[in-house]
Amino acid sequence: MERLGRWRGYRPVPLRRLHIPKNNGKKRPLSIPAMVDRGKQALWLQALEPMAETRADRNSYGFRPKRRCADAIAQCFKALRQKDTASWILEGDIPGFFANIRFSWIEDHIPMNKQVLSKWRKSGFVERGTLYPTTAGVPQGGIVSPVISNMVLAGLEQVVRSHPRFRRRYHIHYVRWADGTPVQA
Repeated sequence: MERLGRWRGYRPVPLRRLHIPKNNGKKRPLSIPAMVDRGKQALWLQALEPMAETRADRNSYGFRPKRRCADAIAQCFKALRQKDTASWILEGDIPGFFANIRFSWIEDHIPMNKQVLSKWRKSGFVERGTLYPTTAGVPQGGIVSPVISNMVLAGLEQVVRSHPRFRRRYHIHYVRWADGTPVQA
């Protein structure tokens, strides 16, 4: 078996593609890395997660250590109970978020070995015996994918807060939960 610490000549195995059911009846593609690739991703996860936590938005709750859905709900309650808060909630979903993150953005902004990152991105996936190339995104199913995704979304709260007059006038608050779903109250 290959040692996890050996990186020279490392070449990840194509991911195994499965489809899992969603609540709306559709299916979500899930790409599962091989065990040795999961192990290598776990090593990078140990390095990336502390960096991601220092850069994370204050009101970001999805896929973060020691943050739960209940914490996001409590923050929404705190924002909405204020006397002068907005009387509406804007819930947003980024369709195909994991699949559509631009590779170039990831390479430019994720602080890790670019060769390893590029190999993970370009490893492709196997579905029903056929190898497909990957051209964008982060595999939904990789152990490091949620942290990379949170790093991609870090800064949205700052954008909302960057226009203080607009924010005060409309009483905007920002809470993000799960796989990039922002909620503005």
